[in-house]
Amino acid sequence: MSVSKHGKDGSIFERALKEYVRLLQQRPVLTKSVTNAVVSGLGTIISQLIVADPKAKGRINWRSVFAYTSFGFVVNGPLIHHLYVFMEKRMPRDQKYSTIKRLLFDRLIFAPPYLLIFMYYVAIVEGNTSEAAVQRIKETYWMILKLNWTVWTVIQYVNVNYVPLKFRTIFGNACALVYLVIFSILRRKAAS
Repeated sequence: MSVSKHGKDGSIFERALKEYVRLLQQRPVLTKSVTNAVVSGLGTIISQLIVADPKAKGRINWRSVFAYTSFGFVVNGPLIHHLYVFMEKRMPRDQKYSTIKRLLFDRLIFAPPYLLIFMYYVAIVEGNTSEAAVQRIKETYWMILKLNWTVWTVIQYVNVNYVPLKFRTIFGNACALVYLVIFSILRRKAAS
């Protein structure tokens, strides 16, 4: 191991990155699930601090944080891991038109039902009835899907074609932090 100006083991960032890579190799799904949960929860807290809900009286809505965090851990982490593995196997880079196939699969086949599941799950875990969740989806789904296509198409193009497989989830998580803040703000505004 080389000695750097930050000590014999490198900077805190370098050590954290090495540990993250080690965990990705040993327990990829669990590592991606935990990362997803942390980013989702953090994004929800940030969005609540940016756009305060008048009913919350300046307090964090921990039920909403739990909804996003649990979705990240239980659904999104494992699902996204397996999505990228699937695309890598079924649409390998050396295959003709793999770039466009990956992008079209992600944007047109995966994203629409994924957003429905996400929106329904979050609404239910936040304490809404099934009817209220469906109504909210009817009111906001098309707007959110168009936003998703607008924002995530470029991100996913880069992610599925240029980011190494083991780092795709963390790359997506970094982008998702910003997106989740925007998504949560729009969703909260639409609900009020």
